[in-house]
Amino acid sequence: MRILLLISTLLATALAFNLPGIPTEFTANDAVLSAISDDIARKFENEYMKYLKTGVESAVLKQISTQLSQSHSKKDIFVKEVHELGAVDQFFVCVTCRATLNVIARSFRDPEGELTGPNNKPIMKKIVLDICDRLKIQTEEVCEALFESHWDIAEYIITNTVIDSREMCGLFMQLSFCDTGKHPDYEWSLAVDQSVPEATEPKSDIPSKSEKDLKILHLTDIHHDPWYKAGALAECDEPLCCQRHSEVAEGTSKAAGYWGDYRECDLPWQTLENAFDHIKTTHKLDYIYQTGDVVDHMVWGTSDEKNEDVYKNVIEKMYEVFPDVPVYPTIGNHESHPLNMFSPDYVPEYVNTRKLYEVLYNIWSKYLPEDTKSTILKGGYYTTLVKPGFRIIALNNNDCYTDNWWIFHNGTDMKSQLQWLHEVLLTAEKANEYVHILAHIPSGDGTCWKVWSREYNRIIARFRNTISGIFNGHTHKDEMNVHYSNGHAVGISWNGGALTTWTDKNPNYRVYQVEPSSYQVVDHETWIFNLTEANNAGKDASPNWFKEYTFSEEFTSNLSPASIDSFLDKMAENPDLVRKFWRYKMTSADPRLAEGCGKSCLLSTLCRIATSVNDQKTRCEELKAKLSVAIDNENNSSSEGTTAGTTASTAPTPTGSTTESNPSTKPPGGGGDGAMSITAISLTSLLAALFAIKCLF
Repeated sequence: MRILLLISTLLATALAFNLPGIPTEFTANDAVLSAISDDIARKFENEYMKYLKTGVESAVLKQISTQLSQSHSKKDIFVKEVHELGAVDQFFVCVTCRATLNVIARSFRDPEGELTGPNNKPIMKKIVLDICDRLKIQTEEVCEALFESHWDIAEYIITNTVIDSREMCGLFMQLSFCDTGKHPDYEWSLAVDQSVPEATEPKSDIPSKSEKDLKILHLTDIHHDPWYKAGALAECDEPLCCQRHSEVAEGTSKAAGYWGDYRECDLPWQTLENAFDHIKTTHKLDYIYQTGDVVDHMVWGTSDEKNEDVYKNVIEKMYEVFPDVPVYPTIGNHESHPLNMFSPDYVPEYVNTRKLYEVLYNIWSKYLPEDTKSTILKGGYYTTLVKPGFRIIALNNNDCYTDNWWIFHNGTDMKSQLQWLHEVLLTAEKANEYVHILAHIPSGDGTCWKVWSREYNRIIARFRNTISGIFNGHTHKDEMNVHYSNGHAVGISWNGGALTTWTDKNPNYRVYQVEPSSYQVVDHETWIFNLTEANNAGKDASPNWFKEYTFSEEFTSNLSPASIDSFLDKMAENPDLVRKFWRYKMTSADPRLAEGCGKSCLLSTLCRIATSVNDQKTRCEELKAKLSVAIDNENNSSSEGTTAGTTASTAPTPTGSTTESNPSTKPPGGGGDGAMSITAISLTSLLAALFAIKCLF
């Protein structure tokens, strides 16, 4: 009762500001968070605009700035996706997004706004660097470089978009308390052929394994860092480390390892070469799928020239080592300069992505025919007939990536590639071809725009009998996702993990067994080496690559969507199976195993497998309910003196992790100077109360 009273009081307080646009379907605590976020953002905007005009910083602006600067983690907001952040970091990102965009919009749109004249860039740069510093978002070096690389695109989009800051930030975050703005241009559906009935049962037909099966290597998220330096500082303030300050790190635990590092560091060249050489001597391959992100995480240090050099060096090395194995690549979000930006084809040249597509086609054309050129230059996607009856479709699904600002420019732009996909699949169906789809971002990822992913999954469901495999990357996790239609499992997306070590992972790659008639995945195996062991052995000893697991031996021998979905129920009834899956998902990396996987982590792990559209959670919730009971029963049995077993073949006993990546859920610190508004309430106590409430629902 006291909790409900607190919710009601906070809700009444927040709504007293008469803030528009809070959907009635929000839970009370989400409505409170949205209202508080919007109120703080508006107050920051108003006080900051006064500051710009007068040069005098008010007590309220100081208070809000201080509390916000102390309320977030210092690095997670840059190195983790929004949905992986802790609750307080998510609140900070929502507030900061709304506040900053409000300031920019007013400065552009007011007749007397600071950004309406010819000198808008230096003025905007000063504003951005000031906000970056006062809110302690990142180092000045990072903020300044990101501004310089992104300004032209940001200015173009802000000038031409039809949506406001609430709609932009809601689309960016896709979290209920921040996703309050809706615009009709951002709610659309595709025209999908209806000649095949909807699924009435799961897809269950799958052939047996045989010696004739194809072997397909899945390499993804290589993220080669050309500036990686063994012995450099591996713990730095910037988003990517292991590049400099060797004089500080030498002889300490902060020094980068020779073969890579578990911390925020990418892949050195020697590890890439070693991986390629090991793969060549270990496997006989038919094809290679490379699902994006060859370029490193130095997001503030990109350029057309650097990105091209990194990409070309890596792919040409791949061609050199595997001269007789066709390579089918896709684009990752890190391939572009600036980072994440993939424009529609009709925008002016100075903000157009076409020059990247030209570079990529010139590299890819070793294995891709001439008829792929037009769509690659249009949008970075293509289709090719590998052999009679077998077609590959490679998408540039940065169209769904919510960090791609071009989504904010015009929501309907993102329909065209999906409609193309539909037409290609329809043609393939009529020609009795089986299709593999390659894409970088899993459609159920928290950063994949839910409208796009919903329509994509409609296509997957419609062509479930034509699509025999879907292959993704992006998450750096060795995992899978089940696609559903009317509650029936109709497809599987396989995720190859990542060759990079960024972050807290062992380098890995995956090899699929693919039946050569229907081209369905009938098994797969993942290979890794232990980074701690390799670095301890040093540069004179090659890393010890080993087969971490074979899917059929550890989970189920039937890899059809129906069987995988049925196996999820077994996982929900047996927490040790989820622990085993989590261990392999995290590539058995030492920091992850030391951290462990608690109840929330296990629930999240199982839920993610059953999610292919991030706001469609029916199957996820069913599985979580079962698993929650199983974990509670396990804990009860343990408290009564029995051992809820984990074994060496599964994972160590979980030790307190709250989510997969263990983000901080600690409330922010900081105090205020008593401004008469809701922001006068300490963010520490307010958010602590709100998130304590949220955990009870």
